[in-house]
Amino acid sequence: MTTNKIIASFIVASLAMTTLSTQAADSNTDDEWHFSFAPLFLWGMSMKGSSEVGPTTAPLDLNFKDDVLESLEAVLTFHLEVQKNDLTVFAEYQYVDLDPDTELPNGAKVDVGFKNTMAEFGAAYRVIETTNAEWEVLTGIRYTRQQLSVKDLPLPITVDVDEDWYDGFAGGRVKAKLSENWQFIGRADIGTGGSKRVWNLVGMVDYRFKDWGSAFFGYKVMDYDYDNDKSGVNHYAYDAKQQGPLAGLNFHW
Repeated sequence: MTTNKIIASFIVASLAMTTLSTQAADSNTDDEWHFSFAPLFLWGMSMKGSSEVGPTTAPLDLNFKDDVLESLEAVLTFHLEVQKNDLTVFAEYQYVDLDPDTELPNGAKVDVGFKNTMAEFGAAYRVIETTNAEWEVLTGIRYTRQQLSVKDLPLPITVDVDEDWYDGFAGGRVKAKLSENWQFIGRADIGTGGSKRVWNLVGMVDYRFKDWGSAFFGYKVMDYDYDNDKSGVNHYAYDAKQQGPLAGLNFHW
């Protein structure tokens, strides 16, 4: 399935979700600032794809339960949103440090150290508000840094890579109220810049248990196609899909 078909299917699904709602969507149109902060949310990220370092291709096929948790060295995440009337400004940070073992196509066992940092900053603007949903367009910039080390190669050398790049992205977001306390949130965006292409899909439900707090859970998919277009030992490419369940707590004030 192509990227465009995936995003189109996601938007159709989001439209279907809005028709299930019979409650009015909350509208922060009181000319006040509203904040929400999700510290240390969990993205149970599995990875499937490959990294190319110079002439060496290192496959990345990591299952969250069986591989990522076992090789997880460190993780830090947060998501912040600030809203006033129709405008929302958001920021997100994710850092994960993995130390998995993998196998090269020639059968050699290697020790891979993989650190992935992602930070994004953007803005969303509400363009449509119905009795049961809000639709926003969004845009922003995303910073990605990947640090990759490959040890125990067939040759007695160690490969170390430290690459970073920026991508601009644009897309949309829908918020549909399913009941007094439950809300569906869907987001789709696609970008380019340092990457040849990167797309991101998020679908989740949010349960507001108090005025000051809510719990959310859902699923997130992010697909990168990056190549620094350098030759020889300076070549680095990352073509992989990161996906898995998403869960956390949101604090509102």
